[in-house]
Amino acid sequence: MFSRGTLSARSFLHAKPPLEHAMNTDKLQDQFESDELPCGHCNGTMINVYEGFTGVDGTVYPRKEKPCLWCDGLGVFFKPDLASLIKAVKGRKPGTLRSKRPDDSRAYFIWRMARFHTGADVCLPMTAQMEISGDPYRDMLELVAEMLAERLTGHKSAGRARWQAAMYGTAPQERYMPESAYPGGRVADADKPVEELLELF
Repeated sequence: MFSRGTLSARSFLHAKPPLEHAMNTDKLQDQFESDELPCGHCNGTMINVYEGFTGVDGTVYPRKEKPCLWCDGLGVFFKPDLASLIKAVKGRKPGTLRSKRPDDSRAYFIWRMARFHTGADVCLPMTAQMEISGDPYRDMLELVAEMLAERLTGHKSAGRARWQAAMYGTAPQERYMPESAYPGGRVADADKPVEELLELF
């Protein structure tokens, strides 16, 4: 898919906005080894199979085949245009993320994960994970989101620091982390979409 081991987040970051130019997405884009990859759910078959079964009341439910819900029946996902995705998540002010979630699933995933890493919303990003379920380019999208967050804030992942503190009792090792990186700090800002509210529980 792509060679992650050769990537260094700092090597792709430059000094000035706008974000789609400040991050050297061309080098990231070159990591893709193919223009498309099989869907992680249907494995390229283009269908989801629902095996038949018999209910406790004796009702027989036959085997069903339906077009894959995750790849829209295409069987593949096409490689993302990283520069366009970064442009889609940036805010109107230089060096910011947009306040409203993007409609595109991949752009939304990057936006949500960047908010997790910046500390704007340190709830586990379950909604975004489900929205791109089956996308074989997920790891690259996650890498872009983390790089973008570091570009915006200058610090490592606040969301990861918060959960490491919760699970292992370890305080953030980096200075100047936001309040949300520490136990008892705010978990999400006012820009959290309604469809993500279950993440607060």
